[in-house]
Amino acid sequence: MNTDIFSQFLKIFFTFIILLDPLGNTPPFLAVAAAYDRKTQLHILKEAVIIAGGVLFIFAVFGHFILTFFGITAGAFYISGGIILFTIALDMIQSKPRARHTPRSTLDSEQTTMIAVFPLAIPLIAGPGMITTIMLYTASSPFNFITFVMAVTALVLGLFIEYFVLRSASLLVRVIGTTGLFVLEKIVGLILAGLSVQLVYDGLQKLGLFI
Repeated sequence: MNTDIFSQFLKIFFTFIILLDPLGNTPPFLAVAAAYDRKTQLHILKEAVIIAGGVLFIFAVFGHFILTFFGITAGAFYISGGIILFTIALDMIQSKPRARHTPRSTLDSEQTTMIAVFPLAIPLIAGPGMITTIMLYTASSPFNFITFVMAVTALVLGLFIEYFVLRSASLLVRVIGTTGLFVLEKIVGLILAGLSVQLVYDGLQKLGLFI
């Protein structure tokens, strides 16, 4: 029993890590934050992670009520989630290297919060795929408290990893290089594609179309 719970937790955790995509988010983060000093960069990053975590937690808590209100079955949501994740995986596989650039102008302190909200918190960290996936684990009927706790725990750990990876973004680019990040994103995309197909299959099973 404990082994099954641990295996399920690892599955949820690694799925979240793939979707949070800290390595893939490194070039975009540097693109929007490179013009600022180190202290401002960390302030923007901290705000972005906290905001993204709040958004995802809201969907984790109220996702079940949202699905119930709109009459969406677990099977249908699994299938739609799988399709969304597959499009994200396809984008990862087919994408071109994302170049790092420095903004031409420096923004004032109030606008740093705007950067934290968009594009960092939403959609880079709390994107459609991540929102859909956390609802898959927490909102499907019947409600499972253990799964909910595992999903929230995995989310917190994933956001910590996201923060510390992006905190070291400049070092990662120097060590791994843009090409290394590009190759890793392709591998992650392939794994995510497999997970998305599995979600569609699970959804069809829940709808009674497969035994």
